[in-house]
Amino acid sequence: MNSEAEWQVWYRDTFDRECPPRVEASGRNIVQGLVELWAHFLFETVRPDGRQGFSRFHLWWQHTQISIKGDWEGATRLRAWVFGTQEHSTKGYIKAGNVRLLEKVARAHAQLIGVNQSSEAILAAAVAAADRQDFESGLVHIQGVSD
Repeated sequence: MNSEAEWQVWYRDTFDRECPPRVEASGRNIVQGLVELWAHFLFETVRPDGRQGFSRFHLWWQHTQISIKGDWEGATRLRAWVFGTQEHSTKGYIKAGNVRLLEKVARAHAQLIGVNQSSEAILAAAVAAADRQDFESGLVHIQGVSD
């Protein structure tokens, strides 16, 4: 896996179908790209009340489209652990949230991508966890992710 390959986080509005998809963020290093993807997904797609927003995101990396897939309850819990009840941010999504937790999730996701798996195990771990600390401990068991 070429972890330093270029990536792009793409946005699509499902409410306004005439709004063309656009690049929201880009860079190098797959883990940083996944941090961006998770931050955008958790802040905009997953609403604080658990509803699904109109924004959709995917990461384009090495000729592959990577989306966040898995249990919606897990996504809702993870959003609360990363952003609490925030609905707006003036400092950007990553800085608005729990950066350390976003990075742990991104590293776990990168490990899963490396073995051709999706993010489903991450969101399943969020559902199964008693709390945020339990979730973080559980991430270690997803492909050997650690601090």
